[in-house]
Amino acid sequence: MRQRTKAYSASPIRQCDFASTQKARAAVLEKAENERAQKRRDNDARLDVNASKWRYVCTSN
Repeated sequence: MRQRTKAYSASPIRQCDFASTQKARAAVLEKAENERAQKRRDNDARLDVNASKWRYVCTSN
């Protein structure tokens, strides 16, 4: 009968690095989503609601 080798988890240092990397990624994704939401709000505010069709108001002439 073969003796099975035990599978050890990654060292605690690597697990900590992985956790901090995941937290950093989550923070970056949340920041990007907030920036996209703000850009959407800004663009929606520029819509002319009295126009016959939905279109963005041109600010440059």
